[in-house]
Amino acid sequence: MNWRIVGIDVSKAKLDVCLLGEANEVLYQQVANTPAGHEQLHTWLQQHSPQPLPVCLEATGIYSQPPAQYFHQHHYPVSLVNPAPVKAFAAALMKRHKTDKSDALVLARYAAHFNPPVWSPTTLIQSRIHDLKRLADDLQSDRTRVKNRLEGSPLGSPARPYLQDQLAYLEKQLAQIQQDLKEQLDADQGLQSQCRLLTSINGIGVTSAIQILAELPDLTRFTSADELVAYAGLCPRQQQSGSQTAYSWLSKQGSAALRKALYFPALTAKQHNPHLRPFAQRLRDAGKAKMTVVAAVMRKLLVLIFAILKSGHPYDPNYQFTA
Repeated sequence: MNWRIVGIDVSKAKLDVCLLGEANEVLYQQVANTPAGHEQLHTWLQQHSPQPLPVCLEATGIYSQPPAQYFHQHHYPVSLVNPAPVKAFAAALMKRHKTDKSDALVLARYAAHFNPPVWSPTTLIQSRIHDLKRLADDLQSDRTRVKNRLEGSPLGSPARPYLQDQLAYLEKQLAQIQQDLKEQLDADQGLQSQCRLLTSINGIGVTSAIQILAELPDLTRFTSADELVAYAGLCPRQQQSGSQTAYSWLSKQGSAALRKALYFPALTAKQHNPHLRPFAQRLRDAGKAKMTVVAAVMRKLLVLIFAILKSGHPYDPNYQFTA
């Protein structure tokens, strides 16, 4: 029997696996989401196919990373796919029941139909920077929450000393993380070079460059800047029905963390970047809303980032092009 693809539904405790055949035959397996479970699944797959089959998993954060890493290391073509289109695909199949077993089958059929790109893991340094950056994001949210509570607390409140101590601790941790991020960057010449390229763009400082690099995927996955823009969820989305007016807005079906990393650089770039400042002004003159302008600058900024990192040449503010 010819088997063609593997769909894996991932949860914290287990992996539900569907092996899909050329004639839509299916086999199911369930293993623990542990190193021993990954090894057990690898053995089971080898019993049915001597060659590593394509494996498709949803990108579900920390729980999908260990099995994805394991099967990549064992030379399986691994695809980590966005859950949103998989959910839409399941709806199109008119699935009436949702179980872990049926989800694995949907993933296998989705991969067989759409042939999603093969995933490549980040380097160890990139992974460390990504983890530190995400931790810093969480701590910044905590700091904002504590500051707001402290500002709303009466001067004589017994809670104020605790809030002040908590705020000081969070700020100390954030400072330590920023120092650690700098040390990680200094330890990798490739990332240093990329950071220099990004900071050559008016509007991107060192801190923002590190945050952007922490969220950028492997650019070899993309054949054009438009694909990267779509990955970030910064492409326009249009909706029209009959004679009703069509409206466009951001799809936001992409990396929210990358959009967040681009937000503050875009605010600076629309004021100081020699290419993006006039572009933003034209949008304002056309009556576009403030956030529409910011989103458009974010999109253009990401196109610039793609071009500069791909070419290896720093930003030239005197380069003549139409933004």
